[in-house]
Amino acid sequence: MLETPDLRFFGRSEQLHTAIMAVHAFRQAEGRFPGNTKDDLDKTVQIAKEWNYANREKALHYVDELDEDVIRKAAAFSACSISAQAAFFGGIVAQEIVKFTGKYSPLKQWLHYDIFESLPENEVNREPMNCRYDDQIRMYGREVQERLQNINTFMVGAGALGCEYIKAFALMGLGCSNNGKVHCTDNDNIEVSNLNRQFLFRQGNVGHSKSETACNIAKTMNPNLNVTSYMTRVGSDTEDVFND
Repeated sequence: MLETPDLRFFGRSEQLHTAIMAVHAFRQAEGRFPGNTKDDLDKTVQIAKEWNYANREKALHYVDELDEDVIRKAAAFSACSISAQAAFFGGIVAQEIVKFTGKYSPLKQWLHYDIFESLPENEVNREPMNCRYDDQIRMYGREVQERLQNINTFMVGAGALGCEYIKAFALMGLGCSNNGKVHCTDNDNIEVSNLNRQFLFRQGNVGHSKSETACNIAKTMNPNLNVTSYMTRVGSDTEDVFND
């Protein structure tokens, strides 16, 4: 006689799966995602416990001991969308579409990814400011958002990665204050062969400066982006331009 398989799980992925199922159940019942309030988080934890118990009774996927901290964090920020993680999952989706065409085997089940370690360890002011950065503020607080906006940074290269970074800077608000600044240099011009992977550029941009074009397009995404573009190569011979 075949034995019933033991479907208990203890790992992070299984905890996250339980959390996501609870968040979806909350949304189905309430018509919204849970907020970062005690009542909503308590309700989500209770839903997770009931879902886990029901699966245990049916000999389906369940965790032996529920990690309530994972449930609460997944629920607290489930309504938030931040550009960096959206870009990460966008890359995953793009890869899965390529796989689906027959080149590789696409995912058949679930992919869970968390960055809870990036959350502030101390209490922060998460009160929204009625601005485009409110989801970031709800997750990381006003203090982090202020630091992002006041950052001064220098980016070398406006190619495939540079396009992604300058877009992220604009959407996250990095260097988007009077005290913040983004400097970007690339001594190359856009070529037709760049268009398949340097996603900010279009056919009409061919022949133009990569850095100037990327920075101008990023400014259309966020007019507050305080950015200056250069076409100067970075090296020992340009230390009079780009010093320490």
